[in-house]
Amino acid sequence: MRSIKTSGIVLKGTNFGEADKILTVFTERMGKVKVLARGVRKIKSHLAGALEPFILSNLLLYEGKTFYSISGAEIVKSFPNIHDNIEKIARVFFLGELIDSFITSDEKSTEIFELFVESLENLETEERDLLLLSFQLKIVEAAGFKPELYICVHCKEKITQGQNYWDNTEGGVICQSCQQKFNHGQKITDSSIKLLRFIEKNKLGTIDRLKEDAIIQKETELILRNYVSVILEKELKSERFLKQSKRDLK
Repeated sequence: MRSIKTSGIVLKGTNFGEADKILTVFTERMGKVKVLARGVRKIKSHLAGALEPFILSNLLLYEGKTFYSISGAEIVKSFPNIHDNIEKIARVFFLGELIDSFITSDEKSTEIFELFVESLENLETEERDLLLLSFQLKIVEAAGFKPELYICVHCKEKITQGQNYWDNTEGGVICQSCQQKFNHGQKITDSSIKLLRFIEKNKLGTIDRLKEDAIIQKETELILRNYVSVILEKELKSERFLKQSKRDLK
């Protein structure tokens, strides 16, 4: 059997047999893979701690016919503040479901892995909604659904300030003339377009220093969430958990 060393983060797991688990692990080297963790549910398992969801670990995997199996795991970063905060846990579950939905099995995506690790590092010390917004747009782009933010997706004319609309089906901004002609799309403010452009052009560290505006962020977040739902043809289950966690803290 071929052995592989890689860093990875468990996204979710299901019980298998009396003491095993089948884990969905997002790895740096192989992308998203299924891993059989034998005996991990036993009290004395030396692997259990490093295979909890949303912990960055160094893994030693062996390639099998159906699943990878794991023989070694060492914690790199445990992100204790995230795991002790219900709202942060809800946000991480949302990020994890985005990855699980957009990244296919064995699809290597080093860019998204690094973005996920950076997002966890930021979430460990911050609670800004811009993080979720930025991650959504960047994973959508990496998955091949980059929205058009500079020219009308219908007439291909440059978008100017004023009355513009967002088209989920075509994936981007449409001008007022085309909206009146085709009669679809939702309004999007110039501020939201600017925010999306800024996120698209900048890395997470730069975005995180941006001054927050709750109204603009809420509008932009709703537009992106709807776009994601159209692409995936479903609503993310973690959305309800995320909304509930925010309500519980009020």
